[in-house]
Amino acid sequence: MIRISFYLDNASLFETNWQNVMNGNPGVGGTEYEIVLLAYTLTKKSQYDVTLFAHYVENFPSIIHVKKVNNIRDAINYAEQVNITYLIFKENPRWIKEHFLDGNIKTVKLIPWCHNYLQPKSLDFYAEMSNIASVICVGREQADLYRDHKLFNKIDYIYNGFPIKNISYRDSLPAKDRQNIVTYMGSITRSKGFHILAKAWPIILKSIKDAQLYVIGSGRVYDDNRLLGKYNIADEAYEKEFMKYLTDSNGNILPSVHFMGRMGTEKVEIIKKTKVGVTNPSGETETFGIGVIEFEIMGCEVVTRYCCGHLDTVYNHRNMYKSHKSKTLAKFICRALNNPSSDSLKVYQYIQNHFSIEHTTTEWEKLFTALENGNNKIHDFNKNIPNMTFRWKWFRIIYSYINQICDYRLPSMTHMNENKISKKIRWITSKRY
Repeated sequence: MIRISFYLDNASLFETNWQNVMNGNPGVGGTEYEIVLLAYTLTKKSQYDVTLFAHYVENFPSIIHVKKVNNIRDAINYAEQVNITYLIFKENPRWIKEHFLDGNIKTVKLIPWCHNYLQPKSLDFYAEMSNIASVICVGREQADLYRDHKLFNKIDYIYNGFPIKNISYRDSLPAKDRQNIVTYMGSITRSKGFHILAKAWPIILKSIKDAQLYVIGSGRVYDDNRLLGKYNIADEAYEKEFMKYLTDSNGNILPSVHFMGRMGTEKVEIIKKTKVGVTNPSGETETFGIGVIEFEIMGCEVVTRYCCGHLDTVYNHRNMYKSHKSKTLAKFICRALNNPSSDSLKVYQYIQNHFSIEHTTTEWEKLFTALENGNNKIHDFNKNIPNMTFRWKWFRIIYSYINQICDYRLPSMTHMNENKISKKIRWITSKRY
C-alpha cells in the first residue's frame, strides 16, 4: 500500500462545505477543489492510504482521513512521523520565501502541484531539492514553458479532473436554441480580467438588445474574509473600475446584468441555460481553467483569451482572441451568440476523454507507479508536440538542447523578459542571409 498525503491551505475558507465534491465545485478556487476531489477519488482505491492535511477539518466527506495542521511544515513533519511516502501540495512561492520547505526533510517525497506559473526562483529551488519526486503541471502547454530549465527532468503534467458522469448536458437545450445568455464564472479580481468583460458589455448590448449577463463568482472565491465594496461583489477599488460599465447614471445595476455571488452546484441550472460562457478574459494567470470544462460539458460556447491553459481545455479555438481589448472580446461574444457551433457531442466526448476525474485519477496512479519504479514522468514530451509557434515553443526546444549540452549553465528563458525574447527572435528571423 502506498501512503499518500495532500496539503490543503484552507485557512481562508472556513465556511466551505466539501461534502459533495463529486457533484461539482462548492464555490472555491479550482486548485482547492481539485485537491479535495483527488484525495476523495484516491481514498476509494484500496491500494492507497490517503491523508488530507488541512487548517479546518470540518465538513469533509467522511471517507477522507483529515488531519489538522497549521501550515505546510506541520504537514511535512507529521508525514515523516507516520512514514507517508508522498506529500502533494499546491506550489506556492510563499512556502519557499518563508522557509517552510527548508531544513532536513528525511523520508517524505514532495510533489509540488503547479496550478500557477512557476517563478524562476521556485524553479531553481526545486531543482536543487533532492526530495522532490516530481513536479506536476496542470497542462501540457504550461509544462512546455520550462523545457530549457534543469528542473524539466522532473516536470510532467496531469490535467485537472471533473466529475463529468455526475453532471450531464443531455437534459439541456442545444446552444443554438438557448436565449442570448452570457455567463461569467470565476473569481472577481483584477488578475482574472472581469473588468474586460464589463467594459465589453455595453458594446454587446448595442448589437444584441436582448443579451443577458450572469456573473457567478465573487471577490471572496479564495478568501472568506476579504472586504468587499458597496455592491458586495469585489474589493472597493476594483468595483469602481468595472461597475461604471454595468450601472446606469444613478448607480443602479443594469437590468441585463445579474450578479449571483458564490455558487456551488446550484449554478448548474444557470449554466444549462447559457449560450456563451466566459472565463478569465485576461488569460494572464490561466494554466488550465476548470470553468471552461464546466461550461463545455453543459453545451455552452466558450469565449476566452488565447493563452496557455485555454489551449489545452477550449475545444473550439476559433472562440479564443489574442487581443487585450474589450472591443475584441465583444466581437467574439457577439459572433458566438449569433452563430454557436453544433459540436456539443464532440466537445462532451473530448472533455470526457481528457478531463474526467476518472481519467485524471488514472494518470496520478500511473505517476505513483512510475515513481515507485524509479521514474518521474509518464509523458514523452518529444512526441506529437502541439502549438509549436505559441510563446516561441520551437525556439525553447532548440534552446533547451543547447542548454543541455552546456549542462544548464546558460540562463533559462524563464529568467528572461519574454517580450524582449520575442522582439529578439522576430529580429533574427526577419533577416535574410
